[in-house]
Amino acid sequence: MQRAWRAINSQLRFQIIGPFLLLTVIVAVVGSVVVFFQVAGSLQERFNNQMASVTRTANDAMLNQERANLQFLQEVAFAQPNPSIRAPGVPDAFQRRDVEGLKLALEPFFLLSTRRSSVGLDRLIAFDMRGQTLSDFEKLPDSYGDEYVSHPTLDISGAWFTQRIIGRVADSRGDKYAGLVQLGETLYFATITPVYVGNDVVGGLIAATRADDLLTMLRDRSQAAGVTLYNSSGEVLASTFGTGPGQAESMDAALLASFQESMSASSSIFNAQTVNGREYQFAYIPLVIRGVAVGILAPALSRDYVIATGSDTLWPLVISVFILTVTLFVLGVLIANRITAPLGELARTAEAITQGQFGRRAYVNTENEIGTLAESFNKMTGHLTDLYGQVSSESSQRAAIVESIADGIVVCDTEGRITLVNNAMRQFLNLEAEQPPPIWFSDIPLCELTDGSLGFGSQRAHDLFTLYERIVRVSANRVQTETGDVMGSVCVFQDMTAEVAVDRAKTNFIGTISHELRTPLTVIRGNADLLMRGLAGPLEDDQKVFIESIRQHAGNMTSLISNVIMIAGLDSGSLATDIEPLSIFRPADDAAWPLQSAIKAKGLTLRIEIAKDLPEILADFDQLRMIFHQLIDNARRYTAQGEIIVRAQTLPEYMLVEVADTGRGIAPDMHEQIFERFIRGDGASEGINSSERGIGLGLAICKQLVERQGGKIWVESTPGQGSSFYFTLRYAHATPNTEKPAAPLAAAA
Repeated sequence: MQRAWRAINSQLRFQIIGPFLLLTVIVAVVGSVVVFFQVAGSLQERFNNQMASVTRTANDAMLNQERANLQFLQEVAFAQPNPSIRAPGVPDAFQRRDVEGLKLALEPFFLLSTRRSSVGLDRLIAFDMRGQTLSDFEKLPDSYGDEYVSHPTLDISGAWFTQRIIGRVADSRGDKYAGLVQLGETLYFATITPVYVGNDVVGGLIAATRADDLLTMLRDRSQAAGVTLYNSSGEVLASTFGTGPGQAESMDAALLASFQESMSASSSIFNAQTVNGREYQFAYIPLVIRGVAVGILAPALSRDYVIATGSDTLWPLVISVFILTVTLFVLGVLIANRITAPLGELARTAEAITQGQFGRRAYVNTENEIGTLAESFNKMTGHLTDLYGQVSSESSQRAAIVESIADGIVVCDTEGRITLVNNAMRQFLNLEAEQPPPIWFSDIPLCELTDGSLGFGSQRAHDLFTLYERIVRVSANRVQTETGDVMGSVCVFQDMTAEVAVDRAKTNFIGTISHELRTPLTVIRGNADLLMRGLAGPLEDDQKVFIESIRQHAGNMTSLISNVIMIAGLDSGSLATDIEPLSIFRPADDAAWPLQSAIKAKGLTLRIEIAKDLPEILADFDQLRMIFHQLIDNARRYTAQGEIIVRAQTLPEYMLVEVADTGRGIAPDMHEQIFERFIRGDGASEGINSSERGIGLGLAICKQLVERQGGKIWVESTPGQGSSFYFTLRYAHATPNTEKPAAPLAAAA
């Protein structure tokens, strides 16, 4: 069986026929099922609509019966004397307790009601104020004409309506009542009204219809197959189907619960039952009399029409599906044979070409799409053969170009596996001609160059690495197809050993010159201070102005040179960072003290709002003091009036330090640039040659020093509303950040 299945599955004709046939069968079956259910659903919907119409008709008939009974009782209750038969008026007969006269007055009305189809009266009862019947006429069951019986006196004082009538109890609908009444063994639908003489009640009248006769009347008027009456507990009270075994049955608990839920939604529920061997669909609605549900009314229709129509529809659909399946199978075999023969020739030709027979061509003589395909296949084979030779030639040329490039080149796939290195890169890796290159990019011994790298006159280079004895710049980029799919990455290694050596010499030279300049400037500034204090004798006012100018400019020059020396130390790697736990208050206070006189000279106020009991942080004391000094001095330079505030607050992950001023603020597009070297303010307020302007190194120094402490720095400012510089510091109990810089390949991803 498995061998036969593999043989069939390997044949294209069967692969075409199988899914086609299966899809056809599925579509046919699904379509037949949909049609069947649509027909059945349509029939069921029509049947439900008919049930709804029957239900409405039965409900309307019940309301009409109640109205007819009330109108009839009103006529009887106000009946006047009838001299032709010597009958007194009904109210007078009640008042005098004239039983015979009352019977004489009620008899014509009772006989008349039996002939009026709108009333449908079976029993007419008059009772006195003690609940005793005075007159009780009842039409015999299944009788025709004027045959009736007069029942003897009956005590109905315990009935649910008697005391309400006698006591003149009225509800929101009046003093007349209607409902189900059990008299003896017979259940009636009764309408009850009081009889008045003046404003006094002298008795009551009952117009009653047997429940069986009422249900028969409702069945005939609504054209239902049957009507069943249940009490509120779902027990059968009466039914036109009968109440014996196999006939109308009581409602089960689930059906009763569903009916109670439908009452709150003001809708009907349907249920199928088998009665007397036939299936009926019942619609359950509340029996509402005078606004109160006193039971459940259930009209029913036979489901024979729906079942028979569904059966008549099913078999033609099944036969149609079978005939369609057989026909399509035969057609599928014929069509598949016409398709697969030329395709087989194409497959054999393609297999020969893959084995190196580039001269092989397909011979198909059909004038259709397959013939066109075969012709195009032959042309494509010839074109690919020519293209293969051209690509091979271009590939060799490109490989020669890559090998001749002086920079090292490494090509990797998307997982970081090295697929190509050129000769220059092999020299960088100290590989012999026969030695294979590393397998993974991460195996190349790169170490990021953090000290002494290029960058004094520009931003510090972050793409320099040491590779054995060389210093290289690594640039990486992704290799993408025209559709944007990433094939891998290419990294270029540029030998920067000589350039770094020159830059280091330049940095050392600048640092040396700055040291040599700072010594005489310190002497000049110190002597100026002594002269200003009068230690060399009293000075004239003009002399004080000149000396103060000398002292101020010497101080600015000293600060500038200190910044240059700091930058040189950072770039050369000679500046050591000694991280240790310390209190943040001391470096802040030490940095602020030397600036107090300059701040007061501008009329500014400096406030240090740092609590002495803050948790210790991890930092280099001297570098942290330099950070505070640069930020406070920067605030002093660019604040004309107001105050400078230094704050520190503890956050869950780090300590946040703020240096805020009330200066003119910084434009949003400058928030990132001001931390770059030689970026200064626009000089709008103090002049481009003002003594307050530096050369743009202070904030760049702050950024590098903060990053050395393991934090970050940023500014928040609105023009005209001052600036706030923030930086973060790690707590003493925090784990130092040991994360390595990203590899070039990761940067290219």
